[in-house]
Amino acid sequence: MKAGPLTSPPPRPAGDRRGSRAAAAALACLALLPAAAPAAAPAHTPRRHLEAVTTAVSEADAVRFLEQATFGPTAALIAHVQRVGFAGYLDEQFDAATSSYPNLAPMPPSSKVGCPAGSPATCARDNYTMYPLQVRFFKNALGNDDQLRQRVALALHEILVVSGQKIQQPSQMAPYLDMLLADAFANYRTILYDLTLNPAMGHYLDMVNNDAPAPPANVSPNENYAREVMQLFSIGVNMLNPDGSLVLDAGGNPVPTYTQDTIEDFAQVFTGWTYAPLPGVPGVKHDPPNFMAPMWLYRNAAGVDANHDQGEKLLLSYPGAVHSTLPAGQDGNTDLTQALDNIFYHPNVGPFIGAQLIQHLVTSNPSPAYVRRVAQAFDDNGAGVRGDMRAVITAILLDPEARGAVKTDPDFGRLREPVLFITNVCRAVGVTSDGILAGQANAMGQNLFYSPSVFSYYPHEYQVPGTPLQGPEFGIQSSLAASSRINFVNALAFSHLASPAPDPGTAADFTALAALAGDPAALVAALDRVFLHDTMSNAAVAAVVGAVAAIPPTSALLRAQTAFYLVASSSQYQVAR
Repeated sequence: MKAGPLTSPPPRPAGDRRGSRAAAAALACLALLPAAAPAAAPAHTPRRHLEAVTTAVSEADAVRFLEQATFGPTAALIAHVQRVGFAGYLDEQFDAATSSYPNLAPMPPSSKVGCPAGSPATCARDNYTMYPLQVRFFKNALGNDDQLRQRVALALHEILVVSGQKIQQPSQMAPYLDMLLADAFANYRTILYDLTLNPAMGHYLDMVNNDAPAPPANVSPNENYAREVMQLFSIGVNMLNPDGSLVLDAGGNPVPTYTQDTIEDFAQVFTGWTYAPLPGVPGVKHDPPNFMAPMWLYRNAAGVDANHDQGEKLLLSYPGAVHSTLPAGQDGNTDLTQALDNIFYHPNVGPFIGAQLIQHLVTSNPSPAYVRRVAQAFDDNGAGVRGDMRAVITAILLDPEARGAVKTDPDFGRLREPVLFITNVCRAVGVTSDGILAGQANAMGQNLFYSPSVFSYYPHEYQVPGTPLQGPEFGIQSSLAASSRINFVNALAFSHLASPAPDPGTAADFTALAALAGDPAALVAALDRVFLHDTMSNAAVAAVVGAVAAIPPTSALLRAQTAFYLVASSSQYQVAR
């Protein structure tokens, strides 16, 4: 897969017209160049031998691994992974201290803006929009050590969506984001439980204050969460084979995983839950909003689940199904526990969730064999435990289809989504940043924490036009988004990314690259290693080296900036392979 051409020229530095003309010509050439032809792919290794893959780590494979497991390679991390190995690095990451989001006070209910007279002009932005969470996200991603946890949490956020389109206060969104960080390496059954009772999700998909039918109206419960927990968060709409392919009936048609009746009965399961009582306040049927604690099952003074449906519920039916029928008269906690078990043990969960995690971390078009191996790790971590996220993540990142210095399959890879494009570029050149980068991502089509719908920032099953390939991130790629990517690299290369005063903005450090500027080939080779793990095509290398050599040797910084600009904005860099 290749991204579309990127042809915007760099700025013309004052006093060096020759260098800027050469750089512009080189970029125009780069946009037309095919991706480099990679060497032979490694043979597939049985799952029981995955550990052997980590015994020798090439620099190129270390770069590729860090593109998948972090928010971008750095020279120090590349050397570290080569030293400790892939499995050693994963072990370190599983034990790394967890990042977090700011704990902000709710907006006062009596105020529409939340800020008293005399507050700074940025008060509302800094306290009552997604802005402080976006800033913290980028600061964490650029500088914190728990890189893998953050990457997995981002993937989970894009699968288990809660959006600022409806959850408009950061005080309400932050506990959900912290939950994803805390659960990133937990069991998927734990994730399903914590997600179900998270008040932000409860509000977003209408499970909170979901009433059991009662006379005289007997209004049916809201079905939103019941539908999405199956369709998007666990099993999908059709039965899957262990390799992610569709199960077909005798007529060649997909076999559905559930029916409308199933949704309705799950909706009955999810009745009776309300916000946790505020400290010191007795719980009532519909408690006032409280986003700091998991939702609470309302019980009346007699201790009865008075707002939970007491009828029999018919759930998912599949071979070996657990709790496919919930008997009448059960309490709400038992119904919830057994219903989530019914979902969790469905055979679709491993291939359905596993394939999406592969797409978010490694490649948009994993082979059926790759999906099968990851689903096997989901089904059994080697110690008889199902749903172990550490085992799943390890299987994804150490799989032979993920590892290796280069890939020959032209269908392999994924378009770098905007937030990952930004962080990868920034980390490669050691930026100093105030974290105000969400506007850059938004210009590229990804408004962080404002997913347009429960289907995420881009469609997971988006097909690249004119091809049979899935390319989810291409769903938000456009000519405007492509130009915004180039403009971002342009500003980072030749100036800096300004922020409103007094924030300092984001600036790159080109000291190390400028030290190589006396040898244009060595400069370009250094960028090729950290950005493209030595896969830049010969024609591209020649074009960039020529552009750099056209700049006077006395302009070392300009040479470094130009080389960085041409490589980071090239079409060959846009797709991580």
